[in-house]
Amino acid sequence: MIESLYIRNYLIIKEAEISLNKGLNILTGETGAGKSIILDALSLILGERADYSKIKKDEDKLIVEGHFNFKESKEIKKLLSDILPEEDVNQESIILRRELLKKGVSRNFINDSPVNISDMKKFGDIIIDIHSQNEHQSLLDRETHIEILDNYCMDEGTFKNYRFEFNKLRDTIKEYNDLAIKKDDLISRKNIIDFELKELNNINISSGEDSDLENELNRLENTEEISVGVETALNALYEEDLNAGKLLNISIKDLKKIAAYDTYLEKIIADLESSYILIKESSDSLSSYRDRLNFDNERIEQVRNRLSDINHLKKKYGMNTDELILKAESLQKELMFADNFDYELEKLLNKINEQKAVALKSALKISDIRKKGSKELEKQINLVLKEVGLEGAEFKVNINSIAGEKEDIHSVKSGKDFIKPGIKGLDDIEFIIKINKGTDFTPLHKSASGGEISRIMLAIKAVISEKDKIGILVFDEIDAGISGRIAQKVGKVLKTLSKTHQIICITHLPQIAAMSDRHFHVSKKEDKKETLAAIRDLNEEEKLLEVAKLISGEKVTESAKKSALELIKS
Repeated sequence: MIESLYIRNYLIIKEAEISLNKGLNILTGETGAGKSIILDALSLILGERADYSKIKKDEDKLIVEGHFNFKESKEIKKLLSDILPEEDVNQESIILRRELLKKGVSRNFINDSPVNISDMKKFGDIIIDIHSQNEHQSLLDRETHIEILDNYCMDEGTFKNYRFEFNKLRDTIKEYNDLAIKKDDLISRKNIIDFELKELNNINISSGEDSDLENELNRLENTEEISVGVETALNALYEEDLNAGKLLNISIKDLKKIAAYDTYLEKIIADLESSYILIKESSDSLSSYRDRLNFDNERIEQVRNRLSDINHLKKKYGMNTDELILKAESLQKELMFADNFDYELEKLLNKINEQKAVALKSALKISDIRKKGSKELEKQINLVLKEVGLEGAEFKVNINSIAGEKEDIHSVKSGKDFIKPGIKGLDDIEFIIKINKGTDFTPLHKSASGGEISRIMLAIKAVISEKDKIGILVFDEIDAGISGRIAQKVGKVLKTLSKTHQIICITHLPQIAAMSDRHFHVSKKEDKKETLAAIRDLNEEEKLLEVAKLISGEKVTESAKKSALELIKS
């Protein structure tokens, strides 16, 4: 709900703050006093186009600020989470502020965070309907009609089941289309894939082969130097007359002779014996290695050529040997897949047809519920239309299937025709109306004058009130062309609707004003310099006098007071 509205320097309003109630808030006052300015100011913070000519004469800045409270609205919190910093999203109070500067600058804020005007408009579209010159009238937007009808008659479980089936179908169709694109891509690349796979398979690289070859080449190219080094080491370790092994053996024997005198020497002897064994084993290994050494020019050339081939592929593809092996496997799979494309596509197409049948069954069930619900909605709205003075009007819900095409994979055959299921089902829904008997049905936005549209909207809102997601309704011209008994009926409909919605209504009729939960009077005062609007929150006694004035004019009679009291109590 709107808790308060602050306006400064807006045409003849110098500064005003209005604290609004839940329920029915009424604004009355003489023509030109500034009642509609208040609604225009409200529209400004809901994203309407900036008009810098509205800035009060001789002032540099116009300000409108609205304080709203939406304690449990998930939809509003979701929208705010896309716009505001996290710490501002969970606040119960939401402040919208718009500043227009004379130099042609518009500044927009939600909870003191700067936002785009489009963000303010999105916010306005989900919180309020203003029935004045077609502003913020969600019911005039054809896209909202299917949601309104579904909220009125649809069980969420039924629709949830359809959405589940439709999403499965959509995912499979996407998989099919992606595969078809991949098939075309593979066909165009098949010669390249064949060439690359043949090139990789001809080399037939093994994991880490390049490292092994580089090590082998290094050994082959340095065989002579390696041979000399190994020979020298063997001589020193084991083959010369005075070698490390012999000297170590002598040391062991000498220590064993004296070990009986000190047990500490036993550990040293053990370590030396281990070293002797290690020298012996290492010498044997080196001897075997020396025997295997062989300078082979032919093998050197083979290794160099093999390394050259591998390094060429590594450089060409920018991959190491393991990655080249994986690429070859991937190319092989792509070729195998290309050979099986038609089979895979046919399999997916069969799956799509099966899912279409399931989704269609669920969608037809939803269509039946909508058709039955639309009849009840029409009946209830037409009853209220008569109550609000539109006796010749007739409201109708127009339901047509969304047309499909035979070649469109999203379409499904139903009878002789093709229809196209969407996320909301098979139906294209529009609310239409005729104002007078004998005329044609037309869309709501083409239907009638401002006052008639307001009463049509009131009738629709009254019927769908318990399921309506937009909680704030504003009516400017609802009393145009009505009076007496019809005015009282309109007032009662407004009063009933105000139990589930916050309503702000401008009226000149006592029958409607008398129903208010809170009543504001707008007047204008003139002096030598300027004309200013004043907004006053009326107490019960002042409300009685204002309703009486609406009955009898400026001169309030006792009879008018009595009639006003009867209207207020009725």
